[in-house]
Amino acid sequence: MRNSMMKENERHILSLLPTLLQKDDEFRRSVSVILSEVFATKGELRQILEEISKSREESNKRFEEMDRRFEQRQIEIDKRFEEMDRRFEQRQIEIDKRFDAMDKRFDAMDKRFDVMDKRFDAMDKRFDVMDKRFDVMDKRFDVMDKQFEDQKDWVSTVIGGLQGRAGRNLEDTIAGTLRVALKRKDIKPESIKLRQKIQDDDGIIGPKGRDYEFDILMHNGETAIFEIKSYAETEDVLRFNDKVELAKQKLGLINPSKIFITLQKHKDMMNTCKETGVELV
Repeated sequence: MRNSMMKENERHILSLLPTLLQKDDEFRRSVSVILSEVFATKGELRQILEEISKSREESNKRFEEMDRRFEQRQIEIDKRFEEMDRRFEQRQIEIDKRFDAMDKRFDAMDKRFDVMDKRFDAMDKRFDVMDKRFDVMDKRFDVMDKQFEDQKDWVSTVIGGLQGRAGRNLEDTIAGTLRVALKRKDIKPESIKLRQKIQDDDGIIGPKGRDYEFDILMHNGETAIFEIKSYAETEDVLRFNDKVELAKQKLGLINPSKIFITLQKHKDMMNTCKETGVELV
C-alpha cells in the first residue's frame, strides 16, 4: 500500500516538475543544489570530457596510423598482384605462342598424313587390282592344273592302261578321262560307279549264270554306260553293246547312253557303233 502511494506521489511530482522549474526560481535553485550534490560538478564534467577527448584523439591517431599502415600494405599487395598479373600475362603470351607453334606443327602433320593416306589408298587400289589379277591367274592355273591332270588321266587310262596313277582314287582318274573324252568339265568322281556286276541268268548274251562287269556314269539326271580301251576291235563294240542291253533289262534302265572310248577307230568299228547306237569317242 505504501509503495503504491510512493509511486503515485513520484508520478505527480514528475508531472509538476517542468512547470515548477520554469516558473519558480527558488525551486529551480534548490533542485540545482540537490543535483550538484548528487552528480559531478561542471569542472569535473569538463575534466571528464577533456579526458574523453584526449582518449578519442589518441584512438583517432591510432586508427589513422592503422589506416596508413593498411593503405601502405594494400599498396604493396596491389603492386604484388600487378606484378603477378604482368607475369601471368607474359606467361600466357608465351604459352599462346607455343600452342600456336604446336597447332602449326599439327596442321603440317595432318597435311602429311593426308598425303600419306592418299598414297596408301592408291597403293590399296593397286594391290586390289593385283589381287584380282592374281585371283584370275589362280583360277586359270587351277583350270590348267585340272586340265593337265585330266590329260594325265586320259593318257594313263587309254594309253598306259592306268599305269603311273597309283595312289589316286580310280574314280578320280576315270572322271578326268571322261572330262577329256566327252569334253564335259563338270563330271565328278562321285557320279561314276565302276565294275558294276550283273548276272546273265537266262543266257541272253552268253552262257547262263555268267557275270559281267560294266561302268556307269550318272550325270545331270542322265545315265550312261561306258567302256574305255586303249585298243579295240569291232567285236569289242558288239560285246559292249550286249552288256548294255543286259544291264537295261536287269536294272530297268530306260535308254541309257552308250559310250565307247578308244584310241584306234577304224571304219568297220565306226559303222558298227552307228548301227548299234554306241557313241564312239
